[in-house]
Amino acid sequence: MLRRKESIELYKSFESKFVSPYSETRELIKVQLYKQIVSSKISVNIKKKPLVVFYFASNGLDIPKEDWTYEMKQSAKQYALDYPVPGAERKYSSFGKVTNAIAGIIVLLICVTIFYYFNQKVIQLKNDFVEFTSLPKIGDKYYGAITQSISNSDIPEKSYGWIKIIYVNPADSIISYRTSFDLGEATFNTLDTDYTNFEFIIFEGKFKVTEDREIKIISPNKKMKFESQVIHKDVRNYKISAN
Repeated sequence: MLRRKESIELYKSFESKFVSPYSETRELIKVQLYKQIVSSKISVNIKKKPLVVFYFASNGLDIPKEDWTYEMKQSAKQYALDYPVPGAERKYSSFGKVTNAIAGIIVLLICVTIFYYFNQKVIQLKNDFVEFTSLPKIGDKYYGAITQSISNSDIPEKSYGWIKIIYVNPADSIISYRTSFDLGEATFNTLDTDYTNFEFIIFEGKFKVTEDREIKIISPNKKMKFESQVIHKDVRNYKISAN
């Protein structure tokens, strides 16, 4: 345990006359200025502000700070300027220097680790967006909105869930996919919906990237459309790669 030791050391003493705080008479007062020293195993700190003490020359009784007159308070401030503390500074011991060096290295390592972590997060996020908007591979799964016509009136029906890619033609970006059994309302908790069981019906469409975090798969007759858009930065909640 690092113990602190506080001490004082007289460096200036003189006499001057002040009006006594206990009477209206002017009396001879002794003034002493002390160094304030705080020491430990790490360092020795001599404070810049002196400790000023007033006491009666006649009987040696101290005058508590709370009893100082306005004149004494102003004089104490001026004495601190006129008689600055000699050698006021903090000096580190060998142990303190080693301790500070180790602490500096630890802080530096923490900063480097934090920088590396966030830099890796940025790189990973960028790679995730590239992966999300790249042409799918067989086995990839996406979460999004499925819009399809349910009658001759061409009124679209929209539901949300997962699709699974079962065929990809890189030449024209035409892909085939199946929709999950679990289709319903939109949710932010995408991974809570079923992404393991899929219908046997196969749909086909052209894969398009419409934004840096949005893709669409539109059927040739435009009546079937799948849209997936990443909310916030949770890319992996909207695409599960086959590998």
